[in-house]
Amino acid sequence: MKAIAQNSKDARIDLRVNQAQKALLELAAASQGKKLSDFVISSSTEAAQMALADQNRFVLPEAEMKKFLESLEEDPREIPALRELFARKSVFE
Repeated sequence: MKAIAQNSKDARIDLRVNQAQKALLELAAASQGKKLSDFVISSSTEAAQMALADQNRFVLPEAEMKKFLESLEEDPREIPALRELFARKSVFE
């Protein structure tokens, strides 16, 4: 499989927006001294990374992280209501 250079721009995304959206994006791009396409690419890439990060990782203050990691090592506790729930027939069956 051929490695693709990260700076290679050989893929395309076409978007349709209304005039107000385009004007807003152009204004925001200009305010940062960027071309419209560079602004849209950097902004959407950042939004995509944030969306995926929310599903994959989280950050806690050191004390909370320590408490969290310790709780992972503990034996599971018995929760009667949960045991009852799993003993019932599923609504999907």
